[in-house]
Amino acid sequence: MALTPNFDELKEICGSNEIKDCFKFLFGQEETENEGFIRKVVEWCDGLHAKIGKFGEMLHEGQTFNPLDTAVADGMKCLVEAQARNGVILQAVLRLLDVLREARGEKRRHVMVMEVHD
Repeated sequence: MALTPNFDELKEICGSNEIKDCFKFLFGQEETENEGFIRKVVEWCDGLHAKIGKFGEMLHEGQTFNPLDTAVADGMKCLVEAQARNGVILQAVLRLLDVLREARGEKRRHVMVMEVHD
């Protein structure tokens, strides 16, 4: 018989020697993990939205400073660059969120496929 250390470990974790139970447990864990990722990524998006809003306000306020002051000019330039990069990061995180949400149905289907075998 072939060695199956990963399935042996899974059998121990889920408390069953039935392969169908192992798969059901594994896919249930995947579904739960995906939902946790979604919650975390939503938090990241909210934080990035807040930061982008704050930086936007700072850019507006910074227009009142003396543009001939080199520290102000350098700081504003860096703030513009940071704002642009934060936008790129937000777009990437939003794409990750889309992928995780797309995976929801697949993860649920995997659990349902295994529930048929009960």
